[in-house]
Amino acid sequence: MNALVSRLRRSIAPAGKTLLFRSGGCRALRTLAPSRNVAILRYHAVCGPEGYAYADPGICVSPEAFDAHIAYLSSQYAVLPLPEAVARLTSRQPLPPNAVAITFDDGYADNLGAARTLHKYGVVGTFYLTADCLADGQPFWPTEIKTLVEALRGPAVTITVPRAQTLPLATATDRYRAIKTLTKLCKGHPIPVRDALRAELRQLAGVPAAPTPTMLTWDQVREMVSLGMDMGGHTLTHTNLPSAGPEDAWREIDGCRRVLRERLGVEVTQFSYPNGGAERYHTPELHDMARRAGFTGAATSSNGFTTPDSDPFAMERVEI
Repeated sequence: MNALVSRLRRSIAPAGKTLLFRSGGCRALRTLAPSRNVAILRYHAVCGPEGYAYADPGICVSPEAFDAHIAYLSSQYAVLPLPEAVARLTSRQPLPPNAVAITFDDGYADNLGAARTLHKYGVVGTFYLTADCLADGQPFWPTEIKTLVEALRGPAVTITVPRAQTLPLATATDRYRAIKTLTKLCKGHPIPVRDALRAELRQLAGVPAAPTPTMLTWDQVREMVSLGMDMGGHTLTHTNLPSAGPEDAWREIDGCRRVLRERLGVEVTQFSYPNGGAERYHTPELHDMARRAGFTGAATSSNGFTTPDSDPFAMERVEI
């Protein structure tokens, strides 16, 4: 019964929110009862259906919709650079009413267009970059898994890493489920196992390892910096940090900040933990690692507003 109620709420909530927004209810609520917390918005890809080959449709927002979001937010809310919002929260300085911060995870190439849109409206966004997976680096594994599954032939494929199992591939639904299964395997195992699985899939698909062209180049990131955007860390290789073990987790967190600072010549103060979802992806030990690496704040994928009582190394965000 509880599961049914939960599903009904999830299906009804978007329509209710849309009605509230279009009727002017959101504006009235914001005026009568302004929020004293900060909504850290979590974006990923800004693209249409052409981007579904590299990003799940559920994390894609069209360029037109994104422009409308920022036009509305910049006129109706106090949009703060995330480092400023974090500094105010940690020092207990008051936030302006209805504060919002804009963030992006991963480092998709379409984020350059998003940065230009933000600049057009005078807004600063924080872009969490997977430092070793930009366009001249190694493949971004969540996108590579999608590409490899599409390249596999036959009604099924048998993998041996991390254990032998057969994945049906006969239908589009089968392939979608295969992507989900392989993604969960990559998240749930240490880096060597994840990379061995990817190597086996490349062999089965007959596709060599290659950099992902859908990720930002360093020159594009430098353009974003020139537009006033803030660059944050998202690990080196989008590793599920609890699965990696302490040594590799530290290398992913600290190494990410070092690479970004060296390549861009800017300060990097913000971090976000990759692979949010049902799996465990951040812990108190990882919060401490982010702090020791020199970050001043770290964001999760937990849905909610960040308050003065929030842990600055486990900040909530609002999923878009």
